[in-house]
Amino acid sequence: MLNNVQAKALVEKITAATKFYAVAVISGSEQGTTRFANSEISQNVTIADTRLSLTLYDGKKQSTCATNDLSDGGIAQVVKEAETMLAFVPEGEFGTFPFSQTAVPNRAKSDALAKAFDVAGRAAAIKAGVALLEPGYTASGALTLTDTVFAVGESGGGFRYASYYDVAFNTVVSHESGADGAGECVSYTIAPDIVGCFKKAQATAKAALNPVEPPLGAVTVVLSPVAFGDLVSFAANMMNAKSVEDGVSFARGKLGERVFGENLTIRDDVTNPELLPLFFDVEGNPKQVLPLIENGVVSGYAYDNKRAAKAGVDSTGHAVVARWYSGAIPMNIVVEGGDKSLEEMIAGTEKGVFVNEFHYTNFVNARNLQVTGLTRNGTFLIENGKLTKPISTVRFTESLLDAFNHITEVSKERELVSGFGAMLVPGVKIEDFHFTSKA
Repeated sequence: MLNNVQAKALVEKITAATKFYAVAVISGSEQGTTRFANSEISQNVTIADTRLSLTLYDGKKQSTCATNDLSDGGIAQVVKEAETMLAFVPEGEFGTFPFSQTAVPNRAKSDALAKAFDVAGRAAAIKAGVALLEPGYTASGALTLTDTVFAVGESGGGFRYASYYDVAFNTVVSHESGADGAGECVSYTIAPDIVGCFKKAQATAKAALNPVEPPLGAVTVVLSPVAFGDLVSFAANMMNAKSVEDGVSFARGKLGERVFGENLTIRDDVTNPELLPLFFDVEGNPKQVLPLIENGVVSGYAYDNKRAAKAGVDSTGHAVVARWYSGAIPMNIVVEGGDKSLEEMIAGTEKGVFVNEFHYTNFVNARNLQVTGLTRNGTFLIENGKLTKPISTVRFTESLLDAFNHITEVSKERELVSGFGAMLVPGVKIEDFHFTSKA
């Protein structure tokens, strides 16, 4: 992977190769993954790729081309393509924006992760977890170490660089009868508890034997942090100025209004040491700590340069560019915790359902935050304050504008879960959550 000096030299080379004002973005990763199935390691693979994106400006005209060929010939070709495109594109609404000179932090890279989860370390961790499984149970999943590099620079000499490791693990433990349990963890700092994930997954699979029919209709649910994080991501990702401007966000026209219950506070907080250590965005702007929902009130939107200019505000430093999206997205979500443990929340529930995980969750209607999805890997009836019978897979369809107004309890423990970025979220109890059909 490119170090700071190499990345800066590459930016200087490509921006000097054109007469136009240029912004270069480098995004690279080396991903080592160990996969396992039927309790045996089935694959070790390393994939490395570095992508160089070049944007040229001529007044209000701009063009963007990209390549992963970093040779002199590759750089010359992408410059030629961008210049050719620039001659034909129409003018846009904006030209260039000043490259921020504000200093940003640079969190030290966790070399301990790289040492603990190289090929041998990943194999050892998986074998240790598999060794704990009881007869009749098998495990599948993947353990991945990723080395990421991200850099932004421009013709005027502005430059930013970041590099970090992360480890992500997931497993599904299955009984020969078909009952499943799951465990997952992610970390940017310290080694995650892989064996603990195996233990959790097997315990859930054991409890999930012989499921009964699920209840349908309005149900009291206790959601694990993983399940709640899935729902939170749908709300948080719509808290961006582009979606608001386009009229597809539930938060359009709601700034300063209460839309959720007072016990829900959501922020994007890059300063949290457990989250994604990337302190600037694809436009080079420093990421700001961004209150999104404060005690149920819409408190802010994520802005890139263009939407900030239209609104007459400053960028919040959340600009992203992906194949499926351009604009601004919160990527370090923190949901404020409560004062009860998950166990206490379950113990205080006379009748309900505990959900360990959702999947295939998708929007039905983004404007009112209506989503639908399925339960999996550990869903149980709660009867008289105890988890009793497992239930089979069930579909939910719910407006989060309703559900997040019916949160009655929030757990004090929070878990780091993956999404588009990272999220630190608690578990919750929600009244009148709608299970709509059997799967």
